[in-house]
Order: sequence, then structure tokens, then C-alpha cells
Amino acid sequence: MVSRKINRRGFVQAGAVGAAAAMVARNSMAQDATPDATAVTWEPYNGEEVTISYGIWDSAQQAGVEEQIAAFKEVQPNITVEIQLTPWADYWTKLQTAVAGGEAFDVFWLNSANCPVYASAGALVPLDSIFGEGGLDPANYPEQILNLYSFDGHRYGSPREYDTIALYYNKDIFDAAGEAYPDDTWDWAKFREVAEKLTDEANGIYGVGLHLSGQENYSNFVFQNEGQYLNDDLTACVTADNANTAEAIQWVTQFYLDGLTPGPDVQQSNPVPDTLFPGGVVAMMPGLSPRAQTYLALREDGVNIEVAPLPQGKKRACVMHGLGNVVWSGSKNIGAAVEFAKFLGDETAERLIATTGIGLPAFKGLEGEWLTRLEGMNAQVFVDASEYGVIPQDPTYGPAWQSTLGEEITKGFAGETAIDVLPQTIQDAVNATIAESQA
Repeated sequence: MVSRKINRRGFVQAGAVGAAAAMVARNSMAQDATPDATAVTWEPYNGEEVTISYGIWDSAQQAGVEEQIAAFKEVQPNITVEIQLTPWADYWTKLQTAVAGGEAFDVFWLNSANCPVYASAGALVPLDSIFGEGGLDPANYPEQILNLYSFDGHRYGSPREYDTIALYYNKDIFDAAGEAYPDDTWDWAKFREVAEKLTDEANGIYGVGLHLSGQENYSNFVFQNEGQYLNDDLTACVTADNANTAEAIQWVTQFYLDGLTPGPDVQQSNPVPDTLFPGGVVAMMPGLSPRAQTYLALREDGVNIEVAPLPQGKKRACVMHGLGNVVWSGSKNIGAAVEFAKFLGDETAERLIATTGIGLPAFKGLEGEWLTRLEGMNAQVFVDASEYGVIPQDPTYGPAWQSTLGEEITKGFAGETAIDVLPQTIQDAVNATIAESQA
């Protein structure tokens, strides 16, 4: 028998991703998970026939998930798993409402920003029992991915997949300019130099495309410059107080001010990863590993895209993220749900991600099968990046601060906030959001 305590109060919008919604989320959650907590006990799965639900958000990966479920059925024939697909745009609202109403998915995908929020509220079942002897070996997964779904000394996520960032580039634009392709010797100075050379205003070519997303843009450079957004105890923003962070933010912003990358006004209707880069308007672009399959396929249309490591700053670093499978603490079939979560992290299920998914399988040693699907592209750089990947800071008060940071830094990119005061402006705005989130 496994026993734990959960906080039954205030799950409404616990996983909100927007700034305003996330503040409502935090305000609705109990500040202390101990008072009014109800003891919950659950028994390990006993073999009875049960049906559990599995919440996911990506239709492109549903076929692969169905294969995982079929494989699970072979080892646990009495557990029926029903997929509940909800598009990303609606997923978090549905999850929040479902948890509050006591009808959430038994097992579901979770991102790292929401793990501390749900875990601190007692909405997740600790999965420590599925790791170790007779279960999943932690040594089989990147340490960063295990840490993404750990909170207060417990593991809450069964690893699914991970992604890293590298530098995609258009070989034809480089060839036309007689410029050597990016390689692992590039640093910030070289990146800036080549971006200037390849920017061709007359022909509408940008030397670089810096997406407005922190994950695919500025966060990588902050981490490379040994900076961070929040202080170590996650109580305050330090974009101005941390000189390394301020320097990186201003360095990235200068690309926009100098016209080397499409500005926010252009990207509102033409996102760099989706239109401008594949359309041949941008010479190079930091981007996610899951984009590799799409970009490789473009070669059939004459768009020759390759990939190299990101340029190096004070150290080599990139944003690293991944998905975790978690179990809802209010499930009526926790034992069966835990069995499924455990299976999803083992080699059999992970191999199906390698052969059908878009992300890198979290299980070490299966990357080769993912790379086989990208034959002809230097996708090994994404695997190598896991050695120096940096995971985000995820506080219990939720991700609203990230939205504020994105809004404020974009004002700097657009020239609406002066570059010399941008780090301080961001810091002040984010700290205001943090205060509201904790009120």
C-alpha cells in the first residue's frame, strides 16, 4: 500500500501558461499543502480489468502513442488505455478544469513549467517507486530530464522524450555568398560577423532569424553567458542584477535593432521557423531538434537546410527540455496508471518514440534509431547537445513570469524599450508578476 497526502483545495487553472491565467492559478492554490490535506492511499495494480485515460496534446504523435498502448496491452492485457487528445491551445484549460472537478486524465503529458505547480499542490503521484531495482534505471536517462520532473525530493515524471537546440542554416544562401558553413569553432563574434555578411537588404535576405521564443532564441545565449533569469531560490528576477544575463539580453537585442533578423512586426504574421526560414528569407536560425524532420523533407523542394552546433559563448550551452508522463493523484485507478507510466519510460515504449516520434527518446542508446530517420542531415549535433543542455528554472508559482519576460524583451527587440534600460525594465516587470503570482 502506498500512502500520500494531497491538497484538495484550489486546483482551478493550476497549470495556466498565460500571464494572467497563471496568476489566477497561483492565487487559487493553497499556499501550504499541509493544512487540510487528505490522506490518500493506493494499492499496487492487482491484475483486475480497468480502463484508464491518457491525456496528450499532439495529434502528429497519436499514431506512435497508439503503438505504445498496443505494446503495453501485450504485457498488461487487463488494462485498457484510452487516449484523450486535446490540442495544445485547449489542453491546459481542460486539465485545470478537470483536476478542479475531480475528473482529470489518469496519466497525462506535462511540461516542466507546470510540474512544480501541480506537484506542490498535491495533484501528482510521486513515482519514486517505479525507479530503481526492478523498475526504471535512472542511469538510462539524461540527468537533466529526470531533474525536470523532480520536486521536493521526489520524482513525478516518467521520461518520454527530450529536445535540444542547434543552428539550422540554408546552404544555398551560404554558397551564394561564398561563406563557409557554420561549425563547432563558431563563437558569438563569428556568428555576428557572418550574420552581417549574409544580410542582403536589397534582396530581402536576413543573415539570421531569431525567433521570439526564449527557448529557440535568447535563453540559449543567456545560458551560454553563464546567466540566469531568477535568483537561486527562485524568488526574484535578476535580469539586471546579473551582469551576464544583462549582457546576453542586450547582445541579442542588437541583432534586431541592426536589422540582421526579422523584427517582431514581421514575425507576427511570418514566424521565422514556419515561414521565413523554410522560405529562404533567412540564412540561419537557432531551432529545436523536432524541426529536423520537416526541414530535411524540404530538400525535395530544393531547400537545402543543414544543421550545426550553436555558436559558443563563455561556455557551450543550449536550452534542453523534455516531456514527462505523470499520474493524477485523484485517479480511481492509481495502481494501473502507475504501471502504464512505468511502461512508457522503459526501453520498449521508448524505442517506439525513436521510430515514430519527433522528439529524441529519453532512453539512452536509442538515439541511433532517431538519427536513422534523419539520414543525410547532421542531426547528431542535437544528441551531442544533451551533454551541455541547460534546463529552465521552474518555480512553484507557475510560468506567468515567463510570459512577462517574453513580452518585455520583445518590446526591446521592437525598439520600444531602450536597450540600455531593457534588463532593468524586464526585471521590474517580472518581479511585479512574481509578487502577484504569490499574493
